[in-house]
Amino acid sequence: MTQFLSQTLFPALFNMSLTAGIVILCILVVRLALKQAPKVYSYALWAVVLFRLLCPVSLPSGFSLLGALDAPARQATPVVSTVTYLQPQQPAEAPSQAEQQPAEPDTPVPEPVTPVSPVQTAPSVDWAVVAAWVWMTGAAGMAGYSIFALLRLRHRLVGSLHLKDNLYLADYISTPFVLGLVRPRIYLPSTLTEQEMDYIICHEQYHIRHLDHVVKVLAFAALCLHWFNPLVWLAFVLAGKDMEMRCDEAVVKQLGENIRADYSASLLTLATGRLTIAGTPLAFGEGDPKGRIRNLLRWKRPKLWLSAAAGIACVAVIAACAANPAVQSSPTPDHNRTGQYASMEDFAQQTMENTKEVTYYKLSNGTATTEEATAQVTGTKIAWLDKMGEMDGLAPEGILELWTFCYLVQIDAPTEEVALVGGMSEEDGWFDLEGQGGHNIVALRCPDGTYDVLYDQPVNDNRDFYGYHNSYEEAIYDWYVTDQGLDLPLYVEDWTEQITYPDGEYHGNFPVHRYDGDGWYLYIPVSAWNQWAADPTHSVWVSAYNTGSAVTVDYLETSLADSTRGMTPADDSGRIFTAQADGWTYRTYYTDAADGGCWKITTQWQDDAITDYPYIAIEPQVMALMAESFTLDSRITPAEETLAMTAVLQNLSPEGGRLVRVECNKETELTRNGTESEVMRAAASKLEPIQDPESYMDADGGLCLYLDGPGDCHISLYAILSQPATVLLRYVGDTVNESALAEDPQLYLYLMAAVEHPDVEFHDLDGDGFQEVLAWPAGDVQNLIIYDYYDNEIQKTNPAQTLGVEFAGYTGLIGNLQQEYSNMVQAGSGQINETGIYQYDDGTLTWVCSLEDALLTT
Repeated sequence: MTQFLSQTLFPALFNMSLTAGIVILCILVVRLALKQAPKVYSYALWAVVLFRLLCPVSLPSGFSLLGALDAPARQATPVVSTVTYLQPQQPAEAPSQAEQQPAEPDTPVPEPVTPVSPVQTAPSVDWAVVAAWVWMTGAAGMAGYSIFALLRLRHRLVGSLHLKDNLYLADYISTPFVLGLVRPRIYLPSTLTEQEMDYIICHEQYHIRHLDHVVKVLAFAALCLHWFNPLVWLAFVLAGKDMEMRCDEAVVKQLGENIRADYSASLLTLATGRLTIAGTPLAFGEGDPKGRIRNLLRWKRPKLWLSAAAGIACVAVIAACAANPAVQSSPTPDHNRTGQYASMEDFAQQTMENTKEVTYYKLSNGTATTEEATAQVTGTKIAWLDKMGEMDGLAPEGILELWTFCYLVQIDAPTEEVALVGGMSEEDGWFDLEGQGGHNIVALRCPDGTYDVLYDQPVNDNRDFYGYHNSYEEAIYDWYVTDQGLDLPLYVEDWTEQITYPDGEYHGNFPVHRYDGDGWYLYIPVSAWNQWAADPTHSVWVSAYNTGSAVTVDYLETSLADSTRGMTPADDSGRIFTAQADGWTYRTYYTDAADGGCWKITTQWQDDAITDYPYIAIEPQVMALMAESFTLDSRITPAEETLAMTAVLQNLSPEGGRLVRVECNKETELTRNGTESEVMRAAASKLEPIQDPESYMDADGGLCLYLDGPGDCHISLYAILSQPATVLLRYVGDTVNESALAEDPQLYLYLMAAVEHPDVEFHDLDGDGFQEVLAWPAGDVQNLIIYDYYDNEIQKTNPAQTLGVEFAGYTGLIGNLQQEYSNMVQAGSGQINETGIYQYDDGTLTWVCSLEDALLTT
């Protein structure tokens, strides 16, 4: 919290305040020039001040007041920029061995991808922290006073008389005012005459129509944030005066100049004698009554030319003050980098133009042969060119982007001669001869907006590019780190060579995914391990095979020496200790922390629970690798947005909490079998915060699941039907109420299946890495329903109906049948000798062998 306040929030706010101060000084000068113009123009000028006080970014433009003053601007996104006078503090970090060596001239050094946690190097006073907390105290004090004053005023209004519409008559108030934000009310003193009521009501209704009551609340919020800036206090007072004078002029213009005398008398009578700083209410007697009266007495209907000139001047001033200086280049080490393509569309066009000839395999009697043929390309067109993700701060020359690209060709060869293999397709004479999926492309977007293509491979030729990554950003990161040989941890690694199976046989790849803590990381296998707890100082992963094996990461405030005093190390490092109790084996790894404490990583297992089955027997060595991968790295920080929501999903386990289907206010508790935990945890890494969840709920979506989380929190999950494969998650806790989207086809599929059946499980039926959802209506294991997601929509298959048999169920067989397909579908008419095993693939059920043969082969 302190780091965020002193290093991020307060510096950004201070920069906004300095920028707003410059704009306020400009407005003060222009306001004097518009002294004879209608006050509507003076009041309009303050809008740009409010914008500068509340919004940290703006559009860059060559026509900018700040540009004329040479204010330092930097690009925040490709569209907007910020003005930064005070740079955020960069925490100190010990130089690596590579950094201690003298660098070659002009050698770019990649910057860290994630923020680096601050490290205190001396017990001196950090004035940035002091200033941040002083600011926070002042802002909270002003906000608290405003709330107290509002509650006290509302108490005085108890018993007010409702006249009509939003008009109320009250005793014990000295002046009329508007109170309320969403449904504003006008409160009138009971001492007003009928004539006074007419123009005062007109005055207050003008305020409401022009949302002045909302503007004043925003202005007070800006004052709370920038209370340390005297120019902001001046702007708040003068803007209030201009607001009231503009309203006075509008009333006189509407009701006639003959009311000016009575109107002025009422202003004097109802003057509050003070300025309400608390933001509410909008009082009739505020805003310098004497100045308002003088303004009314000299007011006359403005001439058209004067109004036009004042309007043009206001628009020009607002535009100049709102725009940031034009940013000439991206703040990267190589400001002059220029790519070879003007855009990715230009790359696609050049790629197609360079495709003059293609090679294909010939068909013979309807069968593909090994005979190759070439053909000239007679036409090309784009099938798709989509940007999938981007990563800033990793490549020093620009921003890395991941695109997928596919194009179709027409060729001078007979259609019936071309063999469509490996996912190739043809439609109306247009061929995709590279296979479904197109190309994965990593492109570098240079500061001038041009592109360099760094990687371009067909998806079919390198399916590992995305692999086990949870997002395209992770895929970009790992590819670039590997390609450039950077000293940064990868998101995905392969531990195959480090795992020794007891039977001495090869059992497939062993991928692991990086888990990021606060200043540390370790690697967790992508399957067979579920996260049980995800507290910043206490994280737990347990075996999905229910053996009780677990890995625990704990932070201890005591030093390593104190934490291990009296213990006997298990090796020469003095940091690993082994203990046994009640049939359990505990192996603990210790690592020093920078603040004098230490980290304790504990692995535990029970020998009796580990059988000779290879994937279970290796649990001790897998846990040892997990513990040994624990690394302290200040560059690693967990994402702050949706962090609590992520923790709830990651902590999902069959033993903790409930999973409930809600339909028409009727709750049905779902069967907790554990297979949903993995997909929930995978969705946690794909969450994207959103600002307007109601707009998604208005789409054709419905409440599907209610998930109890740890403590008093829960998550509601919605499937957005009009946006396939998109799930809205709403997290509700004691202090957090967040919403996020997860583009996760498997979670979407699970929700849709769970809407119809309480008993559902995940299984990968076709071995493609995507898990289908299996459901058993009424719990009948021989009445299998398969939910799958392909062709961009949900498909539901009833194997028994599809095959025309009496029953169909899931076998769970694992064997080496038909190219190592596993998880077969068993179907038949009830007689064991008539039962067959079928392979499933995208709604198609293909005969594999009889059940007897399957059992013999397995």
